[in-house]
Amino acid sequence: MPRPWGKLAALGSVLCFSVSACVARQIPATSDPTAVSQAGTANTSAIDFESQLAQYVLAQQALAGDDFKLAKVELEELVAVTDASARPLARIAADAVDIDTMRAQFKPLSEFLAALDLPQGYARAYCPMYEGGSNWVQADGPLRNPYYGSTMLTCGVIDAAPGAHMDHTPRHGGIVFMAPDSFHHIEGTYPESGVFRLYATDNYRNPVDITLWMGRAVLEEEYDAPSDEFREVVAFPLLPSPDGSYLEAEIGDMATPTEVTAKVQFVKDFPEERFDFIFAQFSGRLDLEAPAFSLGDALAAVPLADRIRPVIPELTSEIVTGLAERDQEILGLVARGAFTEIFIPALQAKELALALNQRAEALPTRIRNNVRIAVRSLVRAAWLLDWYGDLGNKQQVSDAYDIFGAAVSEIVALYATNGSL
Repeated sequence: MPRPWGKLAALGSVLCFSVSACVARQIPATSDPTAVSQAGTANTSAIDFESQLAQYVLAQQALAGDDFKLAKVELEELVAVTDASARPLARIAADAVDIDTMRAQFKPLSEFLAALDLPQGYARAYCPMYEGGSNWVQADGPLRNPYYGSTMLTCGVIDAAPGAHMDHTPRHGGIVFMAPDSFHHIEGTYPESGVFRLYATDNYRNPVDITLWMGRAVLEEEYDAPSDEFREVVAFPLLPSPDGSYLEAEIGDMATPTEVTAKVQFVKDFPEERFDFIFAQFSGRLDLEAPAFSLGDALAAVPLADRIRPVIPELTSEIVTGLAERDQEILGLVARGAFTEIFIPALQAKELALALNQRAEALPTRIRNNVRIAVRSLVRAAWLLDWYGDLGNKQQVSDAYDIFGAAVSEIVALYATNGSL
């Protein structure tokens, strides 16, 4: 299920994004291999359920690949092999006449399966955008959204948990970001002058062989107005180490702080991903047996939302001051590249803004409407800052902050100018 701070739609155009599930998925323990599924199918063994789930995932993958004909074939096969509880739902999806209808009818089947205990190798996923929020089941690995396909393939979250955000522990003394596929963790390091290295782990934080990955370490870009894109001015190839444990680029001697943008393609013909690293000093080697944060810690029992939720002041003026303070905190974090730390002040500001919105009823109509418009922009921008900070994309973080900062300034000005504090 999605974590309490689940991501929402973004600004203006329809945006969707994959939320970082940064902790290992907890697999439910089953002592009896022939245990009855929660669906109430008394004659269905765990092995049979896994076979049915494997067939369902073939349909899910076909929808994620925008292949209506293949999805129909796989769903027909699912109808033939599934038990009585899921068969009517599979039948309805298989009878769809087009891919949009099939996706809508795939949701009830997916919700039914996602509510069951899943065997190892499968994960629940959640899209906050599709029909107000929709679950599905997929094989462990990069997120692949069956409801949107190539339009928003990585929209969603895989098994979010209260500890999300907490396991960004560097294994090599560098900076860790979450990839947009909600599966890979990317660690950039600057171990010595002129050397940039990129490591990768999966969502269990196990090392990933990146021999076949392709990419560049970009040191300088220029904005090209006609194409509305950034053109690379100085870039160096990222080449795999002999054992495939990291990619490395020789970037020349550079004084710290050093800014390096890694542009990486995980799979051929897939989009290139961008990660912006700012190194205040050389990366120190860390030999860690396990992440600094563990789901077994007492703190982990407290939802992340509760751990970072701010105390709402009684005075409205203090709420506004709190927004301004967190605005400055975020600005400082953006400036020094501490992107993965942005989510705390961003989401705290969101809570303060929502509290302010509740108190706006007493304001004159025009001022009240302007406050609520600004609050709406701030809340949406806070979600974006949370998400983009995890991904380590400086351009997206900066764009989201521009909206966030403008909303805070508008709120401060409205209350100050109209003496409504």
